[in-house]
Amino acid sequence: MNQKNSGTRKWKFFRAGGTFQPSIETGADIAAIGGLDMKLWAALSCPARGLFFDQKTLDFIDADSDGRIRRDDIVAACRWACSALKNPDALTEGSDSLKLSDIDESSETGARLLGCAREILENIGRKGGGSISVSDFDDREKIFAGTPFNADGIITALSCGEDAELANALAAVVAACGAKADRSGLGGADAEAVEKFFALRDEFLKWEAAPKSDPSILPLGGGTEKAYAALSAIAGKIDDYFARAAVAAFDPAAEAAVGVRVSQIEEIFASAQNGADSAEKLRALPLAKISGGGLPLGGAANPAFSSELKDFAELCAAPVLGKPATVLSRGDWEKIKSAFAPYAAWEAARPDNAVAALGAEALGKIPESAREKLLGLIAKDAATCGHAGNVDDLEKLVRLNKNLAELLRNFVNFGAFYNGENEAIFQYGRLFIDSRDCGLCIKVEDAASHSALAASSYGYLLYCACRRKGEPDICIVAVVTAGDSDNLAVGRNGVFYDRFGRDWDATVVKIVQNPIGLGQAFWSPYKRIVKWASEQIAKRASAADAKAIGGLEAAAQSPKTEVKKIDVGTVAALGVAVGGITTAFGMVLDAFFSLGYWIPLGIVGMVLAISVPSMIVAGLKLRMRSLAPILDANGWAVNCKASVSALFGSRLTRLANAALAAGAKPKFGKVKIFFAAAAAAAICALAAWCGGALERPFGMPAPKWSPFAPKAGAPAAERPAPERAGADAK
Repeated sequence: MNQKNSGTRKWKFFRAGGTFQPSIETGADIAAIGGLDMKLWAALSCPARGLFFDQKTLDFIDADSDGRIRRDDIVAACRWACSALKNPDALTEGSDSLKLSDIDESSETGARLLGCAREILENIGRKGGGSISVSDFDDREKIFAGTPFNADGIITALSCGEDAELANALAAVVAACGAKADRSGLGGADAEAVEKFFALRDEFLKWEAAPKSDPSILPLGGGTEKAYAALSAIAGKIDDYFARAAVAAFDPAAEAAVGVRVSQIEEIFASAQNGADSAEKLRALPLAKISGGGLPLGGAANPAFSSELKDFAELCAAPVLGKPATVLSRGDWEKIKSAFAPYAAWEAARPDNAVAALGAEALGKIPESAREKLLGLIAKDAATCGHAGNVDDLEKLVRLNKNLAELLRNFVNFGAFYNGENEAIFQYGRLFIDSRDCGLCIKVEDAASHSALAASSYGYLLYCACRRKGEPDICIVAVVTAGDSDNLAVGRNGVFYDRFGRDWDATVVKIVQNPIGLGQAFWSPYKRIVKWASEQIAKRASAADAKAIGGLEAAAQSPKTEVKKIDVGTVAALGVAVGGITTAFGMVLDAFFSLGYWIPLGIVGMVLAISVPSMIVAGLKLRMRSLAPILDANGWAVNCKASVSALFGSRLTRLANAALAAGAKPKFGKVKIFFAAAAAAAICALAAWCGGALERPFGMPAPKWSPFAPKAGAPAAERPAPERAGADAK
């Protein structure tokens, strides 16, 4: 472990990702985090969304609610948590529960949080409990159960205490304006509801008191309401009757048109004989026969309205006219309407709201003083905001006790990422594709914008669109750090498992090409040559096939096609070209086979000459491969190299071969083994022949192009002695 000084504290460092990172091991490290040089922090800022981390903890740390977690936010959270605890070492345990004995009641913060914790435990039925956990804050109704004042601006029946009159007033407010949900789980009312209720109540009571100040509104006193009801029930038909009578009086010829026609009477009788209901058709006729003698209120009237006419005559006409009414003249009708006009106007002005529905009697029982008392209780509830704030602060402390150390190991250093024990908070899941398990998967918003910066990470990046029924689509980027890229292409499908264990259909939508490993770089030139040759052969074959088919079609259309003769010059040119190529190829073979015993090394040299440049380029890029640009493109402010070496990359992406069970052996076919052995034997035999080692035992002298072959015309004594081949040189 390397040790360096940063500020007044001696910090321990570990090397990971190509840089030294501060170690967070003890509570003292957490307490002194503000003194750590900013240049030594692994990250300085990150988004407060899109991370696999407790969201409420991030919201508590993001004090200014700007959607960003910055270095200063982390420092403030560490200092606050340490100030409330006796020993900050409790923060390193990451426990889901906070012991009450760990809270420092000697500090102002600790004292109020300890009292709040005991009250909450009592409310949730665990009075005297020794610890409080994160799950205890899931049901806020339990926490505030039985509390009359909880700083939410809403009062309930509990807030009224034993004042029955005030409780009745609050019940009326809730009934008229609707219940507001209190933190205790009960229905209540806020200041807006109270003000609205009493404003509507005053409006209704003012309307209700109007007849007392204006007697004309009640022309019949207590009987006015029933009389007006009888009037309203028949007023429309009476107006209709006098309108018809006025038309008939203007022109006697129109009497038949405005009166009852014989056909209407016949239709009503026909319906009655057939058993049909004729009441509605009868009520459509005028109240009586149209005449100038007035409207009969007795037997000569339309029988369908006999009941309404009787009530009108007794309750309304007779009291207003001061005499029994059997026939109603037009003048009497106007007098009656005029008498009830003030009442009609007053009734039309009746407030139509939920408060009025309670009725004057119920509203009258609510004293005016109830308004101020209810508003006073609401003000008292708001004044207890300290209690609700204590609950929030206590939840913050409990969540920091569980999650703060984990956040520091993903922000101050990237220990959670490099130690391999747990996944980092920015790792969103695992992608299974092409016989590999990619563990470095990060959720992104847009592949195009993200890849613009992430390409500088020198990582092989797979951008995948992920779909799951019932969930909105997401996009991830997977960093491939092992294997090869032969079968990876846009459109390839895989399965993505998020950190919650849910599976998503993943489709590759974009690839950023970079070396995956040295093994891939070694074989890539040959794979490119094979791919190029295959494409050329396919291209030439396709062109030749098209040409042949075209020639056949042309021949079929022109039977007398003249066969072109081959030009002698062309033949000569082809011969020269073939000869040149053959000579060059022979020179290469002559130089190659002249190596003798060194032919295997020559083969190795040729392979290295082709592969080494590719491996050098790949090695340089792999050395520069970094996580930082990938996170920066996602909104992070990474402050270190965050390199991903080839060795570490092999742990991030697991291949199928590495997943073989212990003791399992892959089965290679006998044919493959035979050809491999045959190729090795052929190379060894060729080397022995070129070295002259087969001359004495098998009578096979070295070929002419071998350095061990005898020179033409030279005596046997002048032949080179093939000592390395084991021949007798004496």
